[in-house]
Amino acid sequence: MCGIFAIFSSSLSETDLRRELISCSSRLRHRGPDWSGYKVIEADPSKDIKLPHGIAHERLAIMDPESGSQPLISPDESIIVAANGEIYNYKELYHELKEPYHPKTGSDCEVILPLYSEHGPTIELPRQLRGMFSFILYDRNKDLYFIVRDHLGITPLYIGWGNDGSVFVASEMKSLIGECTKFQQFPPGHCYTNQGPDAGVFKRWFTPKWAPDMKPGVPLPTEKFQAVSSCCLASFIVGFYVQYS
Repeated sequence: MCGIFAIFSSSLSETDLRRELISCSSRLRHRGPDWSGYKVIEADPSKDIKLPHGIAHERLAIMDPESGSQPLISPDESIIVAANGEIYNYKELYHELKEPYHPKTGSDCEVILPLYSEHGPTIELPRQLRGMFSFILYDRNKDLYFIVRDHLGITPLYIGWGNDGSVFVASEMKSLIGECTKFQQFPPGHCYTNQGPDAGVFKRWFTPKWAPDMKPGVPLPTEKFQAVSSCCLASFIVGFYVQYS
């Protein structure tokens, strides 16, 4: 259990954005008391980065306690990732890469960096992953962000929008309250990016034949029995999927 948080396309100055980033992310510190990591990407017209961004991570050190701190950064420092959860097949994925990659940490989530280099911000990236995860990725070279939540939403994730057009992402709703004029649960099995043909919309990447449509805005269960049954069924399904896929 870790906490991830981000603010994209903020109208704040870099100094004020860092202050806002730390303030909002600190509300998630109970999720990850071992490390707090913050990264502010300054506006840079020469690289077509018009507005600043901020990414934060509150870490619970389970995998690689010594060197697995986040946000994770690619060798050329162009890709930044903050992730929550666990990717079970990360060792296999390293072996399957088209180009060799030498991880700098023992974190299972570092494999997202080379996978992004191969697949880009497409549904093919999360389809490689087995486990429970949510992550926030930023590509400095393209001023692009890519947000993903796991198959059935085992890891919590929320998204919100500020009145200045900024986009907030957080592991818990409490980091968005008072900061966003609109926010909602990030739909399970979906991704979201700010560029390309799917910019600004939730794109479904988990599409098994047995699954319902799982569109954003589907009402939550209201009956106590229904809610408990849905939770148990989801836990059983994801366990079966991870074991036998």
